Amino acid sequence: MKTIDAGQLIHRDGHKVTYEVKNGWDPETCAQCDALWGAYSVELLGHIAHLGLTGDKLTEVIGSMQLEDHGWSWAKKAELMIEDGFEWFYLFAEGKPQGACVIYHPKESVLRKANIFYVEFLVAAPWNRDCSIRKREIRGVGTALLRAAQRYSVDQLKLSVGFSLLSLPQAVGYYRKLKMIYIKEHDHKRLSYFELPEDVATELMGVA
Repeated sequence: MKTIDAGQLIHRDGHKVTYEVKNGWDPETCAQCDALWGAYSVELLGHIAHLGLTGDKLTEVIGSMQLEDHGWSWAKKAELMIEDGFEWFYLFAEGKPQGACVIYHPKESVLRKANIFYVEFLVAAPWNRDCSIRKREIRGVGTALLRAAQRYSVDQLKLSVGFSLLSLPQAVGYYRKLKMIYIKEHDHKRLSYFELPEDVATELMGVA
């Protein structure tokens, strides 16, 4: 893997966290994501169990954990997404993976005549997501990954700025906040289609 981007994000206690985004297919990192992220989710669920919550309150807390990707196996994805067209990105900070992103290219834009990339998967580590009983540790992991992927796609892959994706229901609010455009006719089952327009994508890259 090679480092393609770096910067600082903010920890929940206010201090700045230095991060690096690395690019490359790396099964060992995928296995590390599975082990660390899975263990944290189990620990948090165990903590919730000890709180003795029941009924609507338990449903509310579990729902706030954003567990729609809990069954994802990153090691399995590494087996399946190795061929040309896939690019892998991982955000590292404090000695461990804080998030991951897989893109596929090229993808035809719905908004204009251009080749962009498609976000297959984007996830922040479970400790970097808010839930009703525990605040996230580091903010901005997903956006930092998308920024790095966008810069890489333009500089290295020679694609046009912009990207598209199908959003899980719990992530729709995030993509709307990112100013992505929702295009209903391209939805797939329970997944909502979003695309980042050219001007907003340019702004995301930090290009004047």
